[in-house]
Amino acid sequence: MIKSPVDWLLVDLGGVAANYRPERRLDALERETGIPTAVIHQRLFESGLDRDAELGLHTIESIAAAIIKSLEHRISIPSLIDAWALAFEPNFELLDSITLLRPKQALFTNNGPMLDLCLAGPLAQLASSFDAIVCSWHLAAIKPNPAAFTRAASRLNSSPRRLLLVDDSQTNVDSAHAAGWHAVTHVSIERTLAQLIEPL
Repeated sequence: MIKSPVDWLLVDLGGVAANYRPERRLDALERETGIPTAVIHQRLFESGLDRDAELGLHTIESIAAAIIKSLEHRISIPSLIDAWALAFEPNFELLDSITLLRPKQALFTNNGPMLDLCLAGPLAQLASSFDAIVCSWHLAAIKPNPAAFTRAASRLNSSPRRLLLVDDSQTNVDSAHAAGWHAVTHVSIERTLAQLIEPL
């Protein structure tokens, strides 16, 4: 088990806790609305709408309304949530393994309020793997911004040296180290679990 005194194991979402499949979300939105995926991508992502949501510039209510407006009111909120959740394919093999590692576990991800809706609905089983959810929109800061790590530690009421991040982005891992956290880069389940049980 983890030999260093760690209170929280923080796990990134896309690429770690779940395989990220954005094309599935776009395809589902196209089926629901009849709007081409390229147009949907431009309106929701290239426009900066999703980025603003990640930064906390939207509430749950306002982001859903903004997306539905961008999609010409051709989709309902429940259908939007179902489509949005398809971008995340939970990696339960990894999650089930790290539940044996004793520290409390938090999801730590760059995401906006739409993820909260997904975690309360179609991704509820994924949410149940964690003791806390920390999204960039809760912090008004996106990894690798140092503020994201400072605010996450505060949100979890923990000192940096008692936090351990598992992330597939080396940049985020480097920023976590700079903030005084423990951190490992996720490449494979086997390698990550091996690193977690080694002295840090």
